[in-house]
Amino acid sequence: MRPWQAILLICILAFFAISSAWKVLYILTYVLLILFVLSWLWAQYSLRKMVFQRTFNGERVQVGEVFDERLTLDNLSRLPKLWVQIADGSTLPGHRAGYVASMGGRKRAMWRARSTCRQRGRFQMGPVIATSGDPFGLFRKHRFLAPAGDLLVLPRVHPITDFALFTGGLPGRGRSAQRALQTTTNATTIRDYVNGDALSRIHWRSSAHYNKLMVKEFDLDPAVDAWLFLDLQGEVQVGEGEDSTEEYAVTIAATIANYLLRHDLSLGMIVNGEKREILALDRGDRQIERMLELLAVVTAGQGPALKEALAVDALHFRRNTVAIVITASQTSDWHESIRHLQRRGVQVAVVGLDAASFEGESSDEDTLALLEGAGIPVMRIHCNDPIAQILESGSDTRFVKGR
Repeated sequence: MRPWQAILLICILAFFAISSAWKVLYILTYVLLILFVLSWLWAQYSLRKMVFQRTFNGERVQVGEVFDERLTLDNLSRLPKLWVQIADGSTLPGHRAGYVASMGGRKRAMWRARSTCRQRGRFQMGPVIATSGDPFGLFRKHRFLAPAGDLLVLPRVHPITDFALFTGGLPGRGRSAQRALQTTTNATTIRDYVNGDALSRIHWRSSAHYNKLMVKEFDLDPAVDAWLFLDLQGEVQVGEGEDSTEEYAVTIAATIANYLLRHDLSLGMIVNGEKREILALDRGDRQIERMLELLAVVTAGQGPALKEALAVDALHFRRNTVAIVITASQTSDWHESIRHLQRRGVQVAVVGLDAASFEGESSDEDTLALLEGAGIPVMRIHCNDPIAQILESGSDTRFVKGR
């Protein structure tokens, strides 16, 4: 029964009680009126002194990991709570943190919510709203218990120990770099001063900290920079969910980026999707975090065609730069842009997603073979292929050195 229906019933009973002067109707009217008032008061105090807390394992998880959170609801009042419903407004797919509890005075309810993250992106955790009411169901009381927070689900990163497109060895210096005898722009560490070290190499702040002379050590400049070009142009994407070219491309980009940055290359990224995203060249763990955070939220969209996007972003690729293009495009109109980069001295490679396999069909023609004929390394990925295995031991491709 709704409150207005109860009020209407009380009014009708009161009318007939006054009209007939029948004592029984007066008693029923008074009883219903008292119950109505008590129900309203019960509902008003049903969520007083309720405290909610949620704790979870970090604000970032990766696709495939289990998101586990612990939730606690405390009744700090001496009065019991007949029923309390907790509604969680989280947008994480498959995550259910709602709860219904009956709590005594000064009692606590605890529960856990676990879900496997299947989709990358930025999701909202909360807000949390509690609902309770009176025993007769006349009134509902809602109370805001906790604000919304963010959870970032990073793309899956496959651990690989080699990258088949670099079978001839990683370009640039990598981790096996020799220390430079001359001063370069890459100061990497410090060491004790020895006789013969130039005064210009002394790091005065470290010398003051250690109370002895310390000098800077330099690495040789890297031979090349690496760029990932991720093509998420909407018209070439096929498939749905985890078995889509979009998700495969993002996973491949995350895996390659993690591998190259772990080998101390300077890496940048360009994404051609719903928005044109550019991540400037950098190296190290911070760049890995930035790459994964960007890849977590990029989506396919109506950006320019791959041919146009490569023409616009060609200025980022200098001579001896490594450019790895990841695309599901099955046309050949962008091949000339790739060959143009190659003629400029850019070491280009292509990771091609076979779009037909994501639709359960076989490819009519292999347009990537035209690039192979031009000496450009190509790696093909089909739906349900083991990505890590293909990236580690794909087709026999290697960059041509000494251009």
